[in-house]
Amino acid sequence: MLEHIWVIILLLSFAVSFDSYFFGFTYSLKSIKVKKTTYMVIGLVTSSSFLSGYLLGGIFSLLTPTITEYLGGIIFLFVGGYVIWQWVGEQREKIRMYYKDEPLSWNLKTLWLILKDPQMADVDHSGSINGKESFIVALALSLDSFGSGVGAAFTILPYLLTAFMVGLSSMFFLALGSLTGRYMVQFKWMQQLSFLPGLIFILLGIWNFTK
Repeated sequence: MLEHIWVIILLLSFAVSFDSYFFGFTYSLKSIKVKKTTYMVIGLVTSSSFLSGYLLGGIFSLLTPTITEYLGGIIFLFVGGYVIWQWVGEQREKIRMYYKDEPLSWNLKTLWLILKDPQMADVDHSGSINGKESFIVALALSLDSFGSGVGAAFTILPYLLTAFMVGLSSMFFLALGSLTGRYMVQFKWMQQLSFLPGLIFILLGIWNFTK
């Protein structure tokens, strides 16, 4: 049983952190540096986001005890479907050039664009991610973490360990993406695999129904 739980925790951490990998991978291809403080910010924000989602899910489980058994699976399915829908939107977005050469100004539109696509976070074109850019990136990358936290509240997963693994894996995959991006310029097609977390979330949802 313990081994079974560890497999689920690792799968969940992988699914939540996959966006961090492609963020690091893409920025490395663009020769944009991700500072060490950004790693820490992303790890802390994703962990906190997971815990916040878990807390919210815990409140829901108290208010709706009769549907608790299935709600976790429904949430995982919803998050998975949203990730895949987002991936489809990203493919459509690639035919439109909304990323302009001049520096973007900080406003609600800019924040919305970054939340939709964290890879736009180098607003000032400085060649590195720092300051408030780090926080906005962390917030964008933690959205899936929040949703998975809500879903995890309806499972038997240990929330503190899972939150720790989510934050740790986010930092790890960000570093791995930055590292591999330096040597795999010819494999830009790998970015098309960003739909995989959605499939994993859907599988976790199905698992929650059948356990």
